[in-house]
Amino acid sequence: MNKLEVPEFNTYEEEAAFWDNLDTAPFMEDDGEWFRFETPTKRAIRVAILPEVADELIQRARAQRVSIETLVNVLLIERLRESAVQS
Repeated sequence: MNKLEVPEFNTYEEEAAFWDNLDTAPFMEDDGEWFRFETPTKRAIRVAILPEVADELIQRARAQRVSIETLVNVLLIERLRESAVQS
């Protein structure tokens, strides 16, 4: 495994170009397990969303500067709390 040496940059553009064009493969340890992560006991699930609904969610998420996942979770939690109060 090679050691990555990052040069000094004169501008943000130079730095962006460096990182955009960097092939990180030579710097990664090849132990056959590149992706390691702990999985929590609670699991995320995938839900199909209609394209027009997804478009609206994406626009709202961008406007609020959050991820679509965060926005969807907040909206669902709010709706669940509202329906619990109404029950």
